[in-house]
Amino acid sequence: MLRGSWRQLWLFLLLLLLLLLLPGAPEPRGTSRPWEGTDEPGSAWAWPGFQRLQEQLRAAGALSKRYWTLFSCQVWPDDCDEDEEAAARPLGWRLPLLGQRYLDLLTTWYCSFQDCCPGGDCRISNNFTGLEWDLNVRLHGQHLVRQLVLRTVRGYLETPQPDKALALSFHGWSGTGKNFVARMLVENLYRDGLMSDCVRMFIATFHFPHRKYVDLYKEQLMGQIRETQQLCHQTLFIFDEAEKLHPGLLEVLEPHLERRAPEGHRAEFTWTIFLFLSNLRGDIINEVVLKLLKAGWSREEITMEHLEPHLQAEIVETTDNGFGHSRLVKENLIDSFIPFLPLEYRHVRLCARDAFLSQELLYTEEALDEIAQMMVYVPKEEQLFSSQGCKSISQRINYFLL
Repeated sequence: MLRGSWRQLWLFLLLLLLLLLLPGAPEPRGTSRPWEGTDEPGSAWAWPGFQRLQEQLRAAGALSKRYWTLFSCQVWPDDCDEDEEAAARPLGWRLPLLGQRYLDLLTTWYCSFQDCCPGGDCRISNNFTGLEWDLNVRLHGQHLVRQLVLRTVRGYLETPQPDKALALSFHGWSGTGKNFVARMLVENLYRDGLMSDCVRMFIATFHFPHRKYVDLYKEQLMGQIRETQQLCHQTLFIFDEAEKLHPGLLEVLEPHLERRAPEGHRAEFTWTIFLFLSNLRGDIINEVVLKLLKAGWSREEITMEHLEPHLQAEIVETTDNGFGHSRLVKENLIDSFIPFLPLEYRHVRLCARDAFLSQELLYTEEALDEIAQMMVYVPKEEQLFSSQGCKSISQRINYFLL
């Protein structure tokens, strides 16, 4: 969509006026002030009110450019390149609440009478640079996950003619980052995150709670997958608590995960990703990691060759779930079993730091230590791994706010 200069001008001015109302706008670093060094008492530059006005205008000008980039990327996503997205990335990972509210209001108002992209394929972003940044900066203690997820997902989505869906199975203890990484994928692949029309998330015990209704669930699941694929050429389906899924529901996914022969010269191809999140056999991952650490290996020296064979074999041999006995596992339809390692004290401290930053709160090193020490560590002798990973860290910060 072409953007006329007149449209940019009046929207920019409107956005600037809104931003002038933002309280406490920070002044850009390195901004020179023309009134500094003036020693004439009667100079207009020396008037305090005028100085404050100049400061506010300069700060608002810098912010307005940044918000204009964000606004234009929301309204005209097809015209937003990677450089603009990088410039639009807010410090601290998110916009101030009031600024985001103004931005959303302005976007909604403009799109109420203009042709904006409402959803579907035009809202797919595939921001691999942002995904790499998130995995490297926000995810702690999971070097295997960082390597595998980015390489596998990017490789699949850049395949011109995929012959099957991509299936990734995340395994590990609660709090090690499985849901966290799933959200990173959603937020970087789709502009609307979990609200995207191209994304569906299912929680086994919530969406499919009763075994006697399995046939109804199968029909509903097939319909939702078909409907989403018709709307978007790139779709993402997340199944949380995958070990609790009924085998009949997993059968619905088999046709998508089996390799299919090319169908002549098809005009369109679909890219579909299935994510399975599970605590299943997280204990095996922990046992292998503990054994390697005791043998003198460093955590970063642990490779997939150490873990994946043990993990897949144990999943198949588990008798109390349908996931391990499904054709998805037995016939190798899952592309990769990705292990999430147990988190140590140093990782919990980093999670606590991030939780403070996400709430825009000040913290001290003593506070991080105190929060990390609240967690329970296992095994009993070594006290090495946090039994809950980084789960409940955000709630523990509330103790420091009372």
